[in-house]
Amino acid sequence: MSGLRLAAQERVLAEFKHILGEVDAFISFSSEGVATPTAITSNLQRIRLPEAAYVAELTIDDQAVIARAKAELNYKGKAKSRKSVVKMALLLNGVETDAWVCHDNKLFAFLDIEQCGLRSVVDEGSAERLEISDLANSPELDNVNILKQLLSAETREQLKKHHVRKHAKDGFFFFGPVEEGQIERKETWVGKKAATRRVYELKYQRKDPTKVAHHTHFSFDLTFTKLDGDWYAQIVPSWYYSYNGYVRSHWHEDLLSSQKRLEHNASVRNMVRFVAHFLSKLDDAEDDRLQFLSLLEFDVAEVDEADQVEGDEDDDLAEGTAA
Repeated sequence: MSGLRLAAQERVLAEFKHILGEVDAFISFSSEGVATPTAITSNLQRIRLPEAAYVAELTIDDQAVIARAKAELNYKGKAKSRKSVVKMALLLNGVETDAWVCHDNKLFAFLDIEQCGLRSVVDEGSAERLEISDLANSPELDNVNILKQLLSAETREQLKKHHVRKHAKDGFFFFGPVEEGQIERKETWVGKKAATRRVYELKYQRKDPTKVAHHTHFSFDLTFTKLDGDWYAQIVPSWYYSYNGYVRSHWHEDLLSSQKRLEHNASVRNMVRFVAHFLSKLDDAEDDRLQFLSLLEFDVAEVDEADQVEGDEDDDLAEGTAA
């Protein structure tokens, strides 16, 4: 059993219906001569939260940081947010991690701030350790949102080591090539059996094979949510088409629409399973850090039995009317 209350299950199934097209998609298996499964696999992946988070007061001079960034980092624009200023301050101190969140002139991280490069932009005397429950179970929405942002930032940090980038504007993740000049990238994973999935491909124009048409990237949205006291990552798989490996192609929408027409329920389920497997196998996920576990499943055997009973009653009524 899933362990979720009925209301929570209904919310999850509504989301699952959104990405699969139908809640009872598992029924399609029986029409294809495959044994009907006993559970529906959702697009919610259980996660294990870190034991603690850390917070400290920021001590950076925004104008001084921007001036140094222009001189030392060849920065030519204007800082659009405090986050971008903090990022520049960290880069100026040789710190490249993205596993942090700034809020209300404070820096939050799952890393012990006093024991890593993040201490270069904070008042070390203000650093303190927070139990993860202080954020996860807080009645203050800001605190819960800080935790969600930290989970996303930590995931980004883990994934970028595996050449999976986060789109700067839209926030989804997409696979890229592992090395310069790579034509395609495949990843091995295990569902019901070992398999491989193409997650990146460089496509050339048909009329002129020497010119690049676009880059195809397997992508996925990842949002974090709490249901009945447990935390999950919600996976929505898709595709991203760029013209240079990063920037969206002018033909993205047309290419995506064509790809979606080729996909069916089973293929989308496999895409979800692939992402969940990839996340669960991140080799830099330490025991006390964020970990991705198994996908949430819903038993359908009881639903089948209920449907059968209801069907029998309908037959009885029909026979009675005929008599």
